Order: sequence, then C-alpha cells, then structure tokens
Amino acid sequence: MPNRKKAEDLILQYFTDLDKSGLNTAKYKEMFKDMSDKAFDDWMRKIRDGNASLVVYAPIKKSGGFSVENTLAVAEKYGVSLFERLIFTNDPDRPDHMTDIKYLVIDLPTRRESQNVTKKISVPENNKVIDSLTYQPTGDSKGAKISHPELQVLIGMGLNNSVDELIRYRGGDKGGFAAYKAMTFRYGSVNLNSISRFTTGVESTKSLKTFLLSMHLKLEN
Repeated sequence: MPNRKKAEDLILQYFTDLDKSGLNTAKYKEMFKDMSDKAFDDWMRKIRDGNASLVVYAPIKKSGGFSVENTLAVAEKYGVSLFERLIFTNDPDRPDHMTDIKYLVIDLPTRRESQNVTKKISVPENNKVIDSLTYQPTGDSKGAKISHPELQVLIGMGLNNSVDELIRYRGGDKGGFAAYKAMTFRYGSVNLNSISRFTTGVESTKSLKTFLLSMHLKLEN
C-alpha cells in the first residue's frame, strides 16, 4: 500500500522532529511492523474521525528528547497554532474584547482528587463520642480524615502549622486538644505556640506502641 508507506513516513518524521531521543520513533516503527493493512486503515479512519490520536510516550526520567523550544518549532513546521488571541464575551453590558497579545491555548487532561469531591466531605457534629484508641470523634459524628497526599501538598506549600494542627491537636492529642478548645472558647482563636506546653502525645501513636509491645515488638531508635 503506497499510501500507507507515505502515512507511516509522515508519522515517523513527525516523531523524529518532536522527540530527539528517538524513543517514540522506535515505538511506532515497532507498532507498524506488527500492524496489518486492515488494522492500519481502521486506525487511520479513527484518527480522521477524532476517535483516536497519536500518542506521545514520555517515561519519567527517560524523556530527555523534549524541549519547549523544539516543541514550538515543530508546531510551527506542521502548521499547528498553539497561541491565539482571546475574545472575552462574558459581560452582557459591554462589547466583546479581543486581547492584544496571543496566549497558549491547548487541551489538557484534568483529574479531580477524590478528597475534593463534595459528597465525600464529612464534618463531625460534636466531640461527645470519642474513640478510646485514637481520641478522635467516631460513630455518627465521625469526620473525614486527612490523607497522606493532602499532607504532602500542605507541606509542599510550607503550611507546617496547619499540618501540626491537623495531625496533633485535632488528631488525637488529649491535652493539646483540651487546650485548643479552651483557648477557642475564650478568645475565639488559637495560637499553637501558646498551647504547645499542654500537649500529651497523640493517642493513636500510644495505642500502636501498646499493640507492638503486647506482641513483644519494640522499635529501636
């Protein structure tokens, strides 16, 4: 099929231009070698109809063949416009406005973290029912927990006091939480430095230590 050969050459040249490491070119050569003429024709029809697309492989720590400068040059070579002037039309009382400069406009995949889904949010109604092992609200008033990825985000943003508040004072420290509530009721706000001397340790950590010791296991420093 002469048309297939031309299509393959165009695709391989595109990936050769885009990825200087040669990884994508090699992958598509291998894929074409094992693809029948019918399968290739079906694949091209899907691309034409928008049901399939060319995939760029960029493995972590192995994708050194890409650069912003080269990507822009390749886009210009193949007539792909990445920058567009924007028209603002969201104000019914004013005429449409077109920006003076062009902005990058591309489609990107997005994935919402499950922790941000409203239906998964749970806030304790009160602190009357407390788990004896963790000293945290439980039962009907059990609240949502903070996940490790969420902690990493907070730490990455430098919100260390927020992390300390969430996993210590509101995470099961009897003495610290009692001082936390007392200061809130009295002053309407809390200063973690002021109540730090009242901390007694997170109960879940103590419970874990008890379980390990009962199994004759001891953590060495």
